[in-house]
Amino acid sequence: MNNRWWLEPLRRTLLSLLAWVDAQRGKPESARGEKASFLYREIHVPTILIAISAAVALFVLLAPEVGFVSPRLLTLAGMIAMVLFFFILYFRYDLPELVNDDEVVLLTSLCLMLGVILIEIGSFIPGFSEFGVPIGAIAIVATLLLHIRLALLISVVLSLMAGVVSRYSFNATFVALLSSMTAMLAAHRVRQRSDITRAGIHVAWVTVLAIYGLGVYSGWPAKIMLHEFPWAALNGFLCIIIPLGLLPILEAFFSRLTPITLLEVGDFNRPLLRRLMLEAPGTYHHTLMVSSIAEQAADAIGANSLLCRVGMYYHDIGKLANPEYFIENQIGRRSPEDKPEHHDKLNPSISSLVIMNHVKEGIALARAYHVPEEVIRFIPEHHGTSIIKYFFMRALEEDEESLPPPESFRYPGPKPRSRETAIAMLADSVEAASRSIEEPTYERLHDMVEKVVNSKFMDGQFDEAPITMRDLRKIIENFTHSLSAVHHVRIEYPETPSSESMTETQ
Repeated sequence: MNNRWWLEPLRRTLLSLLAWVDAQRGKPESARGEKASFLYREIHVPTILIAISAAVALFVLLAPEVGFVSPRLLTLAGMIAMVLFFFILYFRYDLPELVNDDEVVLLTSLCLMLGVILIEIGSFIPGFSEFGVPIGAIAIVATLLLHIRLALLISVVLSLMAGVVSRYSFNATFVALLSSMTAMLAAHRVRQRSDITRAGIHVAWVTVLAIYGLGVYSGWPAKIMLHEFPWAALNGFLCIIIPLGLLPILEAFFSRLTPITLLEVGDFNRPLLRRLMLEAPGTYHHTLMVSSIAEQAADAIGANSLLCRVGMYYHDIGKLANPEYFIENQIGRRSPEDKPEHHDKLNPSISSLVIMNHVKEGIALARAYHVPEEVIRFIPEHHGTSIIKYFFMRALEEDEESLPPPESFRYPGPKPRSRETAIAMLADSVEAASRSIEEPTYERLHDMVEKVVNSKFMDGQFDEAPITMRDLRKIIENFTHSLSAVHHVRIEYPETPSSESMTETQ
């Protein structure tokens, strides 16, 4: 009998893994765009390896609890394998866009391991109550950095583990699940760091209520219930301290942004946005307009509306380098027929290079002012590889024979790689186009928006963005409503008669 029967299956497995790695290497970059996170700055870790490593780490953490006996270790390995399989199925069917996102998989694994570590610490401290384990802290972190549905799944798994570690206690599972769901729902509305404090307070009183309910149902003496209530307060307190400590570290390590950070970045008292307000007032006004309509469109299709709004604050920040070369900052220009005065002496090709340069300048400025990469990617992606039509047509009119190729009039890209940057591209285009409509009725605005969206679609600008035709239809309707509200008809007020004319009439 051949003693090396295992070599052939091993060889096939290794070849399959190598083929998978080669396939991953050939895929386009993640929608995160710039290499912001540690994973994309240094290495790209295959998601399957992260998942297997997380499973092994969980096995090592839980092995002391079950005891180093073969049947129990095999049972633990089987349970962890089932949990891993369940997570894979959940990702594939409910969040398919995250299946190949190594960052999300690693963060999910970290949340699970941190939750298990908290459970283990509680079990090792003498006298520590099962009701004091802060599973809600992990739920808050997962909600803010990942997804609320993913946070719910993590909370369920950790609550079951808390019950198992507490000698299969239903009470521990019930309280952990209730407190973590409370934390998750409270964290979904977090906009400031003080909101995390409110989430912790909610966790505390809900945990107290859950303990009281269990006590009444089980017939506990009042003395036992009063003894457990302080542990509920500790649970809520830890649900404040742990997220406040973890979030800055995880945000710095990964390319994830919490609503708290986004609101801080979107504060117009920040030096870069203040410069935009003072040095390029036309661009500043345009920024406010497009950020508003982009935010509403993002809400309509379920995208990240806050990221969309803050990203639009910075999308044209590069115009600070030469604000006078952009039409909205040319105060002397009074009608669309007037030529941009600063481009009169420039060749159309040179003018297009000046316009394109604001993308490069914007990225450099944003990085110099430490703007997060998730926001920076709005700067190049909101233009994609669109053509600068005005100067291309001017070049075509001036000299058709020696006309440079159309590619030289295109922005360098990349194309939008998220729904948010796709909305940014459309919001920027339709807001500019709406200014050229003489009588902006609802029907004219709708036709204009539809034409702009169709033009970008036919140009292939959405080839890399996870956006559907249904999303585009909702965006068209939303943009039309927003623009019609801006360009609404105003009543022409009669002039107040002067005192002389009033005397004459009398």
